[in-house]
Amino acid sequence: MLRKFLLGAALVLAPLAHADIVIGQSVPTTGLVAGTGKALALGASLYFSRVNANGGIHGEPINHVVRDDGYDPQRTVANTRELIDKEGALALVSYYGTATMTELEKTKVLDNAGIPLVGVHSGADALRTPGSSLFVFHTRASYRQEIDRIVNLLAGNLGVTRIAVVAQQDAYGQAGYGALKDALAKRKLALVGEAWYDRKSGDTTKAANELAKLNPEAVVLITVSRPAATFVKQFRAGGGTAQLYGLSPIQFEEVIQAVGKKQAHGLAISEVLPYPRNEQLRFVREFQQDAAAVLRDGSTPSYAVMEGYLSARLVVEALKRAGKNPTRSAVYNALTSLKRYDLGGFIVDFGDKKRTGSNFVELTMISPTGTLTR
Repeated sequence: MLRKFLLGAALVLAPLAHADIVIGQSVPTTGLVAGTGKALALGASLYFSRVNANGGIHGEPINHVVRDDGYDPQRTVANTRELIDKEGALALVSYYGTATMTELEKTKVLDNAGIPLVGVHSGADALRTPGSSLFVFHTRASYRQEIDRIVNLLAGNLGVTRIAVVAQQDAYGQAGYGALKDALAKRKLALVGEAWYDRKSGDTTKAANELAKLNPEAVVLITVSRPAATFVKQFRAGGGTAQLYGLSPIQFEEVIQAVGKKQAHGLAISEVLPYPRNEQLRFVREFQQDAAAVLRDGSTPSYAVMEGYLSARLVVEALKRAGKNPTRSAVYNALTSLKRYDLGGFIVDFGDKKRTGSNFVELTMISPTGTLTR
């Protein structure tokens, strides 16, 4: 299923039309996390395509321009400068990664251009604390909130005390690692083991062997999708029996695609958006309807596709509120007016100077059939 809908991401790699309303996006469409990057781009394109099919914004179509950064912070900065200076983007949408955003914030590119960015595939506190850019509007809960939920279940409800961690050696891994240590300290606990892997190679062999020998009661995975898949397989092959809990950057479809349903079964993942198959929510039903225009085989796209779609919806709402001939400052001001904005069972709140619009977190687990239980 994942392979099929990622093919649709090719639709966003060329401009939809020559238009005055340019929305830029820099994501990895090559490399270790290309699957998630393409999915974020596809999600945004789904909603922009719907808007264009219905006449655009005040009669103007949206030109969604996507640049590949390969999960490289320097390329993210270069892409963003190009989107602002050469493409004339009014807003940016659904970026990927803690390390990339950390570098982007250091450059003050967004602040200097006065351009809003809606949606970042990262829950790092460093991107949300006082001093971070006010031009970044986050659509997902933080890693700290995800980890608090996991630790509360393990230590608070299940009585698990011997908890270890495997983490990516970069800003993402450090963010999650720090949050995990803090969450354990609140309960007078400490990590019983830790292992790290290189973000560029994604090789988890050493980490899996070390933690399999330690065999704690639970391991928290601060990883991305492909390293999560290889870690699970290697850890189990090494005799590890611990419960495995991952964070939202892990896309469960990519794990299944990499190691199969049998190996993936039992991996728990915290999620920061509603389940893409939860048709009780109007937001999800509308998402499925728009996705069906591209995914004609009836498959349901992933959380990452939904994340890009959500960010695009918020950008469009801001563009509508900004009026005809919108400016970057008008779009920015419109975003700040989204106070408890209900998209149909999912609420985003940027009112009262908030820059984290949602605190939604739920725990899921990959079932033997390859679906998620919640």
